[in-house]
Amino acid sequence: MKAVGLMDQSRTRLKLSGYFLYESVPAQVNYVEWFSKCEIEDTFSSWFYITELHVWLLMVRCMAEDATNAAQKERYVKGDGWFIRNCIVEALWADVSNRIKLLDGANPSIARKQVSELSEQFQAALVGYDEGLEDDRILAAAIWRRFYGMSPDVAPENVEKIVQFVRHQMANLDKLSSEQLKKSPKIDWLSIVN
Repeated sequence: MKAVGLMDQSRTRLKLSGYFLYESVPAQVNYVEWFSKCEIEDTFSSWFYITELHVWLLMVRCMAEDATNAAQKERYVKGDGWFIRNCIVEALWADVSNRIKLLDGANPSIARKQVSELSEQFQAALVGYDEGLEDDRILAAAIWRRFYGMSPDVAPENVEKIVQFVRHQMANLDKLSSEQLKKSPKIDWLSIVN
């Protein structure tokens, strides 16, 4: 199939990598720990916020691939990192759609509307997190908005835990080689407790 151009095996492999990277989140993240240690209500939205944060971490790491390559080429080119990032997001929305269908009494038209709203919120959250890449205060504000709805009753230690998690997890993701990211994606997600 490759010889006649019917299938681009490298893109197929990268797409699988993106899906495997995404699957590492719901498979390995201890959501119950997040709910209890960060005082987050156990809801579908909370599950999504935690998943979204982990997906964003993966997206940042993937985009770093293209930034490194672009620096070498002296211009930005949409490369493998960009493609994997898009596959991770595609996997996220496929999972969200499937999970919403499993909710008791889920009305399909209401579910579609809610997924659409989540998508808009997701885009806004990504912008907020991206702005916090270099500054813990900005990242903390984004986390406070997203996870706690800017509630004044939130213990600051809970926001600080999540900021520290993000910084440590980013450092771990930065240690992944391009080869590991693209060909044998295995992520060891840190615990929110430690």
